[in-house]
Amino acid sequence: MKKVKQLMAVLLTAAVLMTAVTACGSGSEVSKQTNTSASTAAGNAQQQDTSKEESGSIPKEPMTLTVAFWDIDQALANAEKDQFIQKVQKDLNVTLKPINITWDDYSQKIQMWAASSQLPDIFSIDAIGTQYYRNWTQQGVVKPLPEDLSKYPTLEKYMSNPDIQALKQDGKLYCVPRGLYDSLDYCAHDRNVWYRWDLAQKAGITKEPETWEEFKSMLTAIVKADPEKKKIGGMTAVNVKQLGGFFWLYSNPAAMSDGSGSDFKWIKEDGKYIPAAFSKNTLPSLENARDMYEKGLIDKDIALVKGQEGYDKFASGKVAALLEVGYDNVSTKMNERWKKLYPDTHMLDSVKRVKYFPATDGTKYHAVFRTFWSESYFSGKIDDKKLDRILMLYDYFLKPETKESYRFGVRDVDYAKEGDKIKTLISLDELKKKQPSLEVIQGLVEFDNQFQYDPNNFTLDPRVVEIGREDMEVVRKETKIPEYQPQLTYVSTPTKDKFTIMDHDFLLNIMMGNKPVGQMWENVKKEYEAKGLSRMIDEVNAKAKEAGIN
Repeated sequence: MKKVKQLMAVLLTAAVLMTAVTACGSGSEVSKQTNTSASTAAGNAQQQDTSKEESGSIPKEPMTLTVAFWDIDQALANAEKDQFIQKVQKDLNVTLKPINITWDDYSQKIQMWAASSQLPDIFSIDAIGTQYYRNWTQQGVVKPLPEDLSKYPTLEKYMSNPDIQALKQDGKLYCVPRGLYDSLDYCAHDRNVWYRWDLAQKAGITKEPETWEEFKSMLTAIVKADPEKKKIGGMTAVNVKQLGGFFWLYSNPAAMSDGSGSDFKWIKEDGKYIPAAFSKNTLPSLENARDMYEKGLIDKDIALVKGQEGYDKFASGKVAALLEVGYDNVSTKMNERWKKLYPDTHMLDSVKRVKYFPATDGTKYHAVFRTFWSESYFSGKIDDKKLDRILMLYDYFLKPETKESYRFGVRDVDYAKEGDKIKTLISLDELKKKQPSLEVIQGLVEFDNQFQYDPNNFTLDPRVVEIGREDMEVVRKETKIPEYQPQLTYVSTPTKDKFTIMDHDFLLNIMMGNKPVGQMWENVKKEYEAKGLSRMIDEVNAKAKEAGIN
C-alpha cells in the first residue's frame, strides 16, 4: 500500500465489491478503445483547437475519454440516469468510457497495458517511487503536464502544494496526485491512538496522560486493575504496518513511512543525508517499544490482529488502547461497534485520543506522510487537444461548486444553502440513487478526505467532526513536522531505485524480540548494509549536491 487505501466513509469511500475481469479480455477492450480514440484524435486534428476556446465555455468539439479506475464500470453503469455524471459530461462535452480495474489486479493490468501500448487516456495507480514509474517518464509512456497550468487555475493551485512540487523531474510533473488534504498537518490524524478513558478512571487515573511516561502509567493501571475482568491487554493496532507512525514519535519522527518500503525520508546527520530510519535517534524509540511490550502494555497478539478484529477488541474492552487511521473511521468502524455494545453511552464520553507527547528532544511532533495517495496519469499517446480536455476535467472536479454538487446533489432540490451552512433535503440513500457514481467517480481527482472536518459533513457523527476540527487546531498550535528533505525521497539512483526500508518490520521484530535491543538493531543495520545502504547514501548525496540541495 502506498498509503492507507480508503476514501471517506459512505460518501467518500470507493466501493469494495470487485467485479472479476480477465487481463486478456480487458487488454483487448482497451486496445479497441485506444484505436477508436486514435481515430477520433486524427479527425479532431482537422477541427478547431479546443485550447483556443474561450475559458469557461463548453468545448465545441465532443470527445470520448477512456478512464481506468477502481470499479468505474459499476459507477458509470447507469450514467444516463446519474445527475452528476450527466452534468459533468454536458459541461465539458465529453463521454467518459470506463475501463475497469480492481484492487486485486490494477497494478498488473496497467503495467501490461503500458508494455503493450494499450493504456487508456486516463488511469490511476500508486506508482511514485517505483521502477516502472521511472521507465514511463523516461520513455514517454505517460504524458507530462504543461509547465504553464494557468488556463486551469483551480488545478494550478492544487498542484502548487510543495508536497506535489517535490515530484518534479527535470522541471516537469508527470501525474496529478490524488490528494488527501491540502496540508501535511492533517497527517497528524493518519495515525491515532485512542484509549478507554472510562476504564482508566475505574483504574484510579484522574488526569489524561500528557507524556509517554504518563501514558505508560495509565496503561499499566488499566491492565493491572482489569476493571471489567476481561484479562485486558494494552494497546493493539488496526495494521502493524502503522506502528511506526506512533513509536517513532518518541525519538525519531522522520523515520515513519507508509509501509510500502519506498517512501522513506532523508535527513541530514553528521554532514550528510541518510535515510531517517538509520539515524542515531532510532535506538531510543526501539527501546521504548520493547519496554512497553515487555511490561504487557502492547497486545501480545498484535502481530496477528487484523483491522476489524482490532476495532472489536477495543470496543469490547479486551484492550485498553487502539492505533488506527483517520477520524472518519472513528465515526464509522469504531462507533458502529460501540453503539451495539453501549447503546446508551456516546463513545466519545468514554474514549479519548492521546495527546501529542514531547519527544526525547522536548518537541511535540505529529505523524507525517504525504498529502496524497496514488496518482492519475495520462497516456503518452494522447495529443495536446485531448490533454487539454482532460486538464479541463480535472480543473472542473476541483472547483468548490463541483465538490458541493457531488457531496450534496442539486441545490434547492437536494439541499439548501444559507451562507456557508448546508441543509440536506433528502437522505444519503436517496442521494446515492440519484448519483450512483458519487462513491467512486469523485475520487478520480482527489480523495477529498479534508471533507471529514467540514461541519456540513452529514455522513459522520457531528461530535467526531467537531473533535477532529478542535484537534487540528491543537496540531497547528502545539506540534511540529520533523525536518527532512522531501525531494530526496523521489530522487533516482541505481541503488536507491531497488532499495526498500521496511521500518515497521524491524520495529515489530525488535519490539517482540528476546535479544538485547541494541544487539538486534546492530544486526538490522548490518543486513541493510549488505543490501547497499552506504552505496545508496553516497549516490543520493552526490545527486543532492548536483541539484544544489544543501
